Amino acid sequence: MKGGAKVVVEPHRHPGIFVARGKEDALVTLNTTPGKDVYGEKRISVDGPVAPDGTKGEKIEYRVWNPFRSKLAAAVLGGVDNIWIKPGSKVLYLGAAAGTTVSHVADIVGPTGCVYAVEFSHRPGRDLINMAKSRTNVIPIIEDARHPLKFVGERSLARSEATSRSNTCRGNHSSYSNRTTK
Repeated sequence: MKGGAKVVVEPHRHPGIFVARGKEDALVTLNTTPGKDVYGEKRISVDGPVAPDGTKGEKIEYRVWNPFRSKLAAAVLGGVDNIWIKPGSKVLYLGAAAGTTVSHVADIVGPTGCVYAVEFSHRPGRDLINMAKSRTNVIPIIEDARHPLKFVGERSLARSEATSRSNTCRGNHSSYSNRTTK
């Protein structure tokens, strides 16, 4: 799907999610890291709004959200009433895997929101950590979600609150693991 004049991007009824209308319609999220994809997804660039002086606006980049790779995207396309995620939200995402859906949730919550992404397996956890390096509103937690006391202890809560005070998650590129919370 190519961007530009042939594609029109409209807001979806769920805040932070958009629909790209063109030859084929697609569910998209506003790319918080323009020029970068996460899992090889298509990106669409469209012209931004025209400035008051008549000059063209800057390009705005969106990422196509594939419902065959994300249950949340499939639910949105299926007409779920509420996803309870919107710009500025703080989200605890359990079973984050390599971060495919997490990256789109990070796009939805935007720079004022935060996604705490929990994954147990170390292999996809490495990919999750690498994805979070460029998406500063994602905090990867490599721990077993069945044992929250391992990663939600006194030190973790203090760090989470400190992060929230300093512009949400911005600039926090570290991850939690059982080695950092003991």
